[in-house]
Amino acid sequence: MQRSNWPLLDGRTRPLKMKEWGDLAVMDPDAGKQPRGHGFLAAEKDWLHIDAGNALENPIVTLYTGDDPGAESGWDEVEEITVISTTGFLTLCDSGYEPLRKENLATAGPGPYLIRVHASDRSSDGNKPRFLIQVIPGERTGAEAEPVSSTIEESAGPLLVRTSFEQPDEWARLLQVLEGGRGSEHYKSITVIDNPAYAGFTADQIQARIGRDDEDWPNSTVVLIADERTLASADFPLLAVNNLPDEDDDPFRITLAAAGSFVVNLELANTSFGEWGRGVDADGVYREEHY
Repeated sequence: MQRSNWPLLDGRTRPLKMKEWGDLAVMDPDAGKQPRGHGFLAAEKDWLHIDAGNALENPIVTLYTGDDPGAESGWDEVEEITVISTTGFLTLCDSGYEPLRKENLATAGPGPYLIRVHASDRSSDGNKPRFLIQVIPGERTGAEAEPVSSTIEESAGPLLVRTSFEQPDEWARLLQVLEGGRGSEHYKSITVIDNPAYAGFTADQIQARIGRDDEDWPNSTVVLIADERTLASADFPLLAVNNLPDEDDDPFRITLAAAGSFVVNLELANTSFGEWGRGVDADGVYREEHY
């Protein structure tokens, strides 16, 4: 695609009225990716997928590079996610991944971008869905942007998802235990998702981004979350979440030392998620180790 004449989007644009209904994407169309995912927002390097909802009206989209003071009010939903641009080019595309406007949203070149999406009337009959998409350059170190780690959508089996990125030393110690500590063989089936795109995500937001098979069964039925509380404690109390469809077990905390036996026994169907949840201590953390 010839795009040498595509200008950088500098500030706010006029509202964009779509010609055809469908989901939205902020992406590099030449990167060879097909944005997909579950939930309102899903992202990987060089693309962001935006679920436009089920309203039967064409959406009105406003683009903005940088923060827009006062934009937080008057919207039904506001979510943000980080996208790594490896090419220095991002543009708004339709559900067929075709550009809607010839303007480059990656105003700072390759590197991270915080993309904040505001939406209203995504599921309201008779109203036009409205979106405000803010593309905010992240910090640049001068080094070439590194590809992000695996995304949740691509992974299967038990997951350990990092959502806190303020304690790198603690995270490194957690990984040491996971990969080389006593009983590390019990963690082999766990896929680690270490991706800044999921910083600050709630359990519900993570569950919404777990891939599903053709019969809509989740690729991962149990999720462990390493959040701020996890990394603030020496025994790393992970948040355990049951992602089995039609089950309503409450999440609970489980120490990293006990998580290996937890995952192994769930995979062998020796015990249920709820049985472990009922064994927590008074502070809501499960600590017993048994294999």
